[in-house]
Amino acid sequence: MARRGRGVDRDAGASPSPPGSELAVTAAQLFGRFIKQSRERAGRTQAELGEIAHLDRSMVAKIEAGERVPDKRQVVAWEELLEVGDELSDLWREVDWYPAIPRRDWFERRIQMEREATALRTYQNQYVPGLMQTEAYARAVYAQAVRRPDNLKRCIEARLQRQDRFLRQCPESPLLSAILTEESLRTVMGGPEVMAEQCAHLVRLTELANFIIQVVPSDCPTVVRPITAMSIISMPNGRDWVYSESVDSGHFVNDPAQVQELTLLYARLAADALSTAESAQFIRNVMEGFQ
Repeated sequence: MARRGRGVDRDAGASPSPPGSELAVTAAQLFGRFIKQSRERAGRTQAELGEIAHLDRSMVAKIEAGERVPDKRQVVAWEELLEVGDELSDLWREVDWYPAIPRRDWFERRIQMEREATALRTYQNQYVPGLMQTEAYARAVYAQAVRRPDNLKRCIEARLQRQDRFLRQCPESPLLSAILTEESLRTVMGGPEVMAEQCAHLVRLTELANFIIQVVPSDCPTVVRPITAMSIISMPNGRDWVYSESVDSGHFVNDPAQVQELTLLYARLAADALSTAESAQFIRNVMEGFQ
């Protein structure tokens, strides 16, 4: 795919993995498969592996699915029980458990995760988030990088379609929490009319049960803000992923320590930002400035 400008998501031409295959097979999943196969060959149960490693059966199941990381002591205990020599320890040392992965299909992967996410928390410091953009605002953003009218039309349509799952008011609609800097509201895209319409749309979103929108005003020097935009994506399997972008790559991190650190940063930022009611009024004030 061609490079894109900053702030322009690549919705068009996406070919995500089939539903149910959240990501390509990871090293952690392959390690889990090796444990499962060794356990079945040895005629052992997940409960037996859990007992010797001081884990409950459900945690062993998650390790076999590649969703949890075993520690070295557990691996050594299982080697003896499963009679696999040092193979398990050797493999455990080789696995890169917490890769921060930039991938070619990074945006297709992001779209697929959005389709399955139970919650999405995002911090934006330059633009209104794509899932909250109006058609006119999205057109202005994409027009910076997409020149052909047919491609531009496809990009806009794809972006609006991504919003459907969050806008559909039903029990299954996932949480969408957004913290926006004042700069992201005042950066003019497409002219004053487009911005006024975009602000009005944000105000309407604040009235939806699954949307939480907060604003961080520019005159709050003590607020600690992330260096770049980021999203925390919660998946049905209980795992959280932190997503961020560089100029032409997306980066996904699920190292528990890093995810916890960034989740705490987001929580502190939410606590320091304006309340939802104050934020809605702030957006109205910005909107009046564009009218």
